[in-house]
Amino acid sequence: MPATIDAVMVKLGSVIMGSREGDAAVGTTHGSSVSDVFALAREHRKRGLAAAYCPTASIDDRDRLRDIRDAFAAAGVVIAEVGGWRNMLHPDPAEGKRERQRMADYLAIADEVDARCAITCIGSPGGPGQGSHDAFNFTPDAFDAAVENARWLIDTVKPKRTRFVYEIYPFSVADTPANIRRLLDAVDRPEFAAHMDLVNLINCPRLYYRSGDVAREVVRLFGDRIVSAHAKDLKMAEDVSVIMHEVRPGCGNIDYAAYLRVLHELPHTVPLMLEHLHTQEEYDLGVDHIRAVAAAEQIPLA
Repeated sequence: MPATIDAVMVKLGSVIMGSREGDAAVGTTHGSSVSDVFALAREHRKRGLAAAYCPTASIDDRDRLRDIRDAFAAAGVVIAEVGGWRNMLHPDPAEGKRERQRMADYLAIADEVDARCAITCIGSPGGPGQGSHDAFNFTPDAFDAAVENARWLIDTVKPKRTRFVYEIYPFSVADTPANIRRLLDAVDRPEFAAHMDLVNLINCPRLYYRSGDVAREVVRLFGDRIVSAHAKDLKMAEDVSVIMHEVRPGCGNIDYAAYLRVLHELPHTVPLMLEHLHTQEEYDLGVDHIRAVAAAEQIPLA
């Protein structure tokens, strides 16, 4: 672990999994439900991880929010994200309003625990899930709705420490570097920032073989606004139809040397978080691969 860890621009983080409640390693998704958040924070440091997903919490549980903030600060671990994952464009307008209020709670939680951001997808009227496919998702009205919701969340919560971001998603208007730049400009709030997920930007065979160029384009257009990033890999199936599968880092075609380089060259710290794997062994292998690429490129990681 580097001695000057606070100066390292890329802080690596991962899900830490476990088998029972009360174990410091409980947590199979982005946010661990473990009761002892101090032990969870220490476990991150023990594994050499400098960033973490926020453990699950309610905005009404002030004691847990305080403990989360204090535990990870004491361990020197950055809380990268609070995942909201609410469908603010729900097909039922009343439920859409409730989802927006729930997302406001997640943004408030992120501010309380000093997380880098609260994150969700733009949403869709195509179904109850926040990632439902629908033709509406690519329309000017969808773009306008994304802008309105981001402004409402920020103006309602008035976060002082955290940022609100939309997940890059190939089935929404947050699907290209240029569109994300447009969203940043249209929302026009300093509390609205950008998330980076290189895999989610690869949505066709041409880009599959140019992921390094895509990473560089992101940094050119809005690198100064990136507050957190996801780490995974992508493998395209040998088929007539275009089928791409998420795989663990090192098992696909993502240019990790370019990805790490552009993040490292940013003038500010960015957490890089592994996600969507199924076992602790997969997460550990993914971490090992990223560390190996970083070492080969002489890029320091915390």
